[in-house]
Amino acid sequence: MHRSSSFSGYKTRQQIATEYEISTKTLMGKLKATGIELPRGRVSLFWLKKIYESLGYPLCISKKDYEGI
Repeated sequence: MHRSSSFSGYKTRQQIATEYEISTKTLMGKLKATGIELPRGRVSLFWLKKIYESLGYPLCISKKDYEGI
């Protein structure tokens, strides 16, 4: 599986919001509207894939990185 050098597997809500070029508050509102309630702490690969599939993959994210998850 191809992973970029910045791919760590876990992200903060702020990092995800930055990928979408929106605020964390807006991100959380969009997730709530789609029925996604994230657990506390950093966001795991499982939840990242759910977010990206629900909101669409940001341009800076490779869908291939999440194929096997």
